[in-house]
Amino acid sequence: MFRELIKEKDVPITYELWSPRGCMVNQHFEAVSRFKDKLDAVNIPDNPLATLRVSSIAYSKIVMDRLKIDIIPHINCRDRNSLALQSDILGAHLLGIRNLFIVGGDKPAGKTVKTKGVWAVTSTELCKIVKHLNEGFARSNDDLVEIYGKTDFFVGGAIVFDRKNEVEIISRKIEAGFDFFQSQIVFSHEKVLNFFREAEERGVTINKPVLVGLSPQPSEKALNKLVRFLRVEMPKSSADRLRRSGDFAGEMLSVCLEVADELKSALSPKYKIGFHIMPLGYDDLGRKLVEELRE
Repeated sequence: MFRELIKEKDVPITYELWSPRGCMVNQHFEAVSRFKDKLDAVNIPDNPLATLRVSSIAYSKIVMDRLKIDIIPHINCRDRNSLALQSDILGAHLLGIRNLFIVGGDKPAGKTVKTKGVWAVTSTELCKIVKHLNEGFARSNDDLVEIYGKTDFFVGGAIVFDRKNEVEIISRKIEAGFDFFQSQIVFSHEKVLNFFREAEERGVTINKPVLVGLSPQPSEKALNKLVRFLRVEMPKSSADRLRRSGDFAGEMLSVCLEVADELKSALSPKYKIGFHIMPLGYDDLGRKLVEELRE
């Protein structure tokens, strides 16, 4: 199980696979099947970027059954109230899912800007709700109501290394019961190291596994799109290096691997550091990065 692998592996690796926009299994499913043995779990986002996708829970069940791999469906707080969230989470447990990744959810923008977000609870509040479900209680308004049986979820949360007051935010998340963290995409090891330095200076112990997001992109056009839509920062030195390269995809892999090597060297074994690969559809590059990280 993922909860055991993330503790046992020197470098745990997860991989993000988006569910399709329609009722057919997409081509990325087959691509991931070719290197699934090198992964510890697969994440399935929940309507990422506030755009319609197949249910993360439903698709997680398909991936879990076909690939025989542990799965981590995302659950966002944007689209459902606490009653609907708890209902879906209980349904996930009935389907055999034992991991969840709880996020607030991207704000609707662009073509989905008129979509109304709910946000009845925060991601930290939802984590507490899941932990109550693990103890056999559901939340009804401000009360806890006993349910039949207990869930057994391993709960992940998001970490944003350069967000203001992130050390305090993560400290509260750890206190709320989050079991591991995965970050958004980073192209600089410095912002990650700065976060851990600040945590140490403030006396905050990061005693949960942290999987750092890496995303190899095949071209300058793809990278620019990623930076624009996900608001990811690329250091100027790295951007210039990529532009000068005659092999953009190969150089992109090198950038990701260098970030990974710097973090492992600086933070392990004091902290449990792993990597969360987000290829955004470029699974051949995702596979190459996973294989390099496993060597």
